[in-house]
Parts: sequence; C-alpha cells; structure tokens
Amino acid sequence: MSVPQIFVEQGAAHVCEAAEAIHIRRQAEQCAQIYPKREVLIQEPPTGGVAIRSLPDFEGKLNRVVGCGKNALLQESDLSDLKAFYAAVGLTPEIHLSPFAPASTLKILADYGYVERAVLSTHWCDIKEWANRSAQESPASVSIRQAEPYEAERFMEASVAGFQDKPRAPEVLHFLAELAIRRGDLLYFALVDGEIAGTAVMARIETQNTYVAHFYLDSTIPEYRGRGVHLALIQARLRAAHRLGFSSATAITSVGDGSARNAERAGLRIAYNIPVFVIP
Repeated sequence: MSVPQIFVEQGAAHVCEAAEAIHIRRQAEQCAQIYPKREVLIQEPPTGGVAIRSLPDFEGKLNRVVGCGKNALLQESDLSDLKAFYAAVGLTPEIHLSPFAPASTLKILADYGYVERAVLSTHWCDIKEWANRSAQESPASVSIRQAEPYEAERFMEASVAGFQDKPRAPEVLHFLAELAIRRGDLLYFALVDGEIAGTAVMARIETQNTYVAHFYLDSTIPEYRGRGVHLALIQARLRAAHRLGFSSATAITSVGDGSARNAERAGLRIAYNIPVFVIP
C-alpha cells in the first residue's frame, strides 16, 4: 500500500483538498436535481472528507469518499458506517485517502479488507508564479476556444468521443459532461484544422479565502493524440485562470500517465499523491 506523500507546503495542500471536496459536492448536488427521487446523498464523515452517493450505475466517479481520514484516525466503526452508506444502493466504498491521514490508517484499511486499486496525483500551481515564468508556446497546429452556450450537445458528444477507449460506459461519460454544463463551468474545445480534437472544463471554486481553477474532464479524440492537444488545453485554461484573477489551479491525474506529464509540462507540479482503496 502507498503512503500518502505531500510535495508542497501544507497550506497549498489544504487548498487542493478543499477544492476537490467542493467539486464532488457540486457534482452530487446537480445529480440530486436531475434524479430527485433517487436519494442522492452527501455526507461528511467525522474523520474528515466528503462522501457522495448517487446511482449505482455511476460507480466510482459519482460514488466515492475524498479526503478520508483527514481529521482523525479511522476506526472500524467509521468503516462500518461507510460500508452501510454505500450498501444501501448495492455498492462498496471507494475511499480516496487524505494526504494528511496518519500512516497507521493503511493497516486499518488492510485489516478491514481494503486493497489499493490506484494512486492519483493532485497537481497544483500558483497562478502568479506561473504567469511570471517564461511563456510557453502552445502547439501551432492546435487552437483553443471556449464553447458557446448553444454548443452544449456538441461538447457532450466530443467529450464522450475522447474517452471512447476508456473502461467507462458512454452513458456515464455523457452524464459527467452534462453535469459540467449544468454547473455553469467553463467549457473548452481544442481544434485541429478546424475540427474538434479535444475538450476540457475549468471549474471556478472559492475556498479558504482564495479562488481556485479546477481543471477536469480533459478528453482528446483518439485520432488527434500525440499532437499536443491536451497540453494546449491545459495552457489555455492557465491563461484564462490568470486573466480571471484566480490564485491557483488544480488538476487530478493517475500517477505517471500522459495527463500527468502534460500537467507538469504546462507548469503544474504534484502537490500530493492519493491512494484509492476498494473492497474486492
């Protein structure tokens, strides 16, 4: 099991974690509005973090606990409560451990039957520091523009197309894009030769007296990969975040994958790693 590691000063790590909690809470709130009869729930466990529970079909993305163990050491009773919370819709918990959780939490999770399924990286940058560095040129063949309100359906279709080779149902991907639209987050198209090559979203989050630009739902259509599309989408949102007066930017990726490398190339750095635990 991976021990959570923090690579930035703790204040920045707290901002990143708070922004993620607000982000998934907003997703659950929109989901509850769309499915008012399905008992979509948001819970704040006493040991810290936020747990969201939606429809069983949305396993993982819209059924998870983030920041778990931030405020106190997990006990067996806490894990039992989380298990019951998700068992009500036929799921088991997906726990994203807080980087501030005590190292002994790993043994408690293992004893309860949890195994590590993945490790995620939260990336962060100070927008003013980023803007003061030498400018990075986006690939000349890629242009970025913000999607217009009337292009909602086009955005959803392109977002799903960019994830078509990922192990997630198209219905779930379509719904995630719909949530971004309903939230009023900023939507972006990447264009190559006038054709849509990728999409991305920037959420505006206020937390701890600071404004955070949270980057998510980044998607590149397979035939355009390897041409700098994703890097250009990140750079464009960083420029937008600077223009709009945000203090920092965050993004979450799998450790060491192409998205992580592009985030670092664009100027974000790893704030901390997050092990993800499930019961097989």
